[in-house]
Amino acid sequence: MGAFSLWWMRRRWARRVRGELGLPPDPSLQDAIQAVSARRGRPIRLIVEPLQLRVSGYCAQSEDTDYIYVDAHASPLLQHQVVCHELMHLHLGHEPADHRKIDDEVSRALFGVMDPDIVRLVLGRDEYDEDAELEAEIMGTVLLQCLDMSPQRNKALTASFEIGDTGV
Repeated sequence: MGAFSLWWMRRRWARRVRGELGLPPDPSLQDAIQAVSARRGRPIRLIVEPLQLRVSGYCAQSEDTDYIYVDAHASPLLQHQVVCHELMHLHLGHEPADHRKIDDEVSRALFGVMDPDIVRLVLGRDEYDEDAELEAEIMGTVLLQCLDMSPQRNKALTASFEIGDTGV
């Protein structure tokens, strides 16, 4: 595949992602989180903390909230890539294995210090060997390329926050 074909394919995918999410021109990471939250009708809580695993992040779902965990020690670019990857899992409707669906009580318990064995159960995966993983990685990278990554709009992820409101 030639360079022009790859460029055209990336441009088409970027247009698809921006269109599906309804992103404004030059969106920030927060714009992307807000868009996925609005489409799902659920808040997304971004939790930035040291992860004692060989992963840089993962997502989990409670009954009424989606959680994206990001390693506080990862570089800012990797943190943004992780968030985009996990956002695409949520946006694309990838269903986690049953043991990754957690209730609110378990979710609150995981918010603090995390035992690596428990996190592995929540994570349910740690390699890109599933079709859903590959799709989320590709589309997450496309989403990242759509974002305005200027320092003024996207500071390092140093604190946890929640975006979205179900309006209920």
